[in-house]
Amino acid sequence: MRFCATMVITRMEIRFFAILSDPTDEIMVAEIFLSIAEDHFQVPEDENIFFRSYFSIYPMIMTRIVQHIEEQSQVKYWELIEYMNNHNLKQRTPVFVGFKATKSGKIYAEMSVGIESPLS
Repeated sequence: MRFCATMVITRMEIRFFAILSDPTDEIMVAEIFLSIAEDHFQVPEDENIFFRSYFSIYPMIMTRIVQHIEEQSQVKYWELIEYMNNHNLKQRTPVFVGFKATKSGKIYAEMSVGIESPLS
């Protein structure tokens, strides 16, 4: 998996994306989510843009990448898949990757995936 875009992180913004294709494919298909700070938001009807005012995954499993994000993203992705397989968990959502920053400005990434509830 190679990230082609540079993500800019501030304390007020959280940017993330969902991996919609197999990350070993030559071209990765992703859904990108951006923060919007507007009192009014209007999307032209001919645009293929969907607006959501929240984001929540429950139940989920998650892993964090605190250094060497680009190199470790493949490792962590497959750790999530292996964990689901080893614990007989069924994947319910794509894998989401969120870029965040600590108060001191250190950037890290979180990968999460929704799973079916054991009570389902």
